[in-house]
Amino acid sequence: MIEKEDPVISEEEAAQYDRQIRLWGLDAQKRLRGSRVLLAGLGGLGAEVAKNLILAGVKGITLLDHDQVCLTGCSRDLMVRVDQLCSQRNIKVFCGDVYGYYGYMFCNLGQEHNYVEEKPKLVKPTGESNNGPEAKRAKVDPNQTTMVKKTASFCTLKEALEVDWTSEKARAGLKRTPVDYFLLHVLLKFRTDKGRDPDPQSFADDSQLLRQIRDDVLEALGVSSDLLNDDFISYCFSEMSPVCAVVGGVLGQEVVKALSQRDAPHRNFFFFDGRKGNGVVDYFGSN
Repeated sequence: MIEKEDPVISEEEAAQYDRQIRLWGLDAQKRLRGSRVLLAGLGGLGAEVAKNLILAGVKGITLLDHDQVCLTGCSRDLMVRVDQLCSQRNIKVFCGDVYGYYGYMFCNLGQEHNYVEEKPKLVKPTGESNNGPEAKRAKVDPNQTTMVKKTASFCTLKEALEVDWTSEKARAGLKRTPVDYFLLHVLLKFRTDKGRDPDPQSFADDSQLLRQIRDDVLEALGVSSDLLNDDFISYCFSEMSPVCAVVGGVLGQEVVKALSQRDAPHRNFFFFDGRKGNGVVDYFGSN
């Protein structure tokens, strides 16, 4: 939640946050200074998110209140319910988790999220030019920038997870779809069925269950089980600290961007694969 009164940045705070004020401006820092965030879940990922938000300078982080919600370590049903309630009240929602080498982030910033982006400024030539029409065209000046207002729309988590993969449009984009999206479905179903995540101490039994859940989930979604081969099973146990750091950094960054209304948000999923060392942003759900 961002307070209605204009927050005051003291001299000490201005010195403390000097680098980021230079990066995203005093107005954005004031919005952060007047913002409070709900963070549910303080495992490896939740701790990283909390650290990044505190360092960014938000007013406060508490566990059950407020108008900006960040959920980690929650079940699919709980995340969907919270997201639906928040959507009805125009509350921004973030979800994230880490499973072994894999991590993800989801955000729903509402049907109309306004933000600004800094863009290079187009400068029109001054005076008359005899060098032809090209010299009279506006050109980008790398030394000058302008702030551009933009709007992005988001869907609920329920819509994002309930894509109809039997439709012609979804089928056409299946080859470009990150396999991590289907892996997330499998891991959320495991958590729902077992009330926990895959446990290294139950590796053999959990591996067999993951394989069965994979087959059931992909069949229910109407896609081939070949999309997700058995390799994933050995790499989704426990929370890997480096993966928590990466996903927590991205999740914290997106919360800061949403609060400050500065720069384009990730729309609406971010997936990270620690085995490959790369991440991908993709949108799922109604446009």
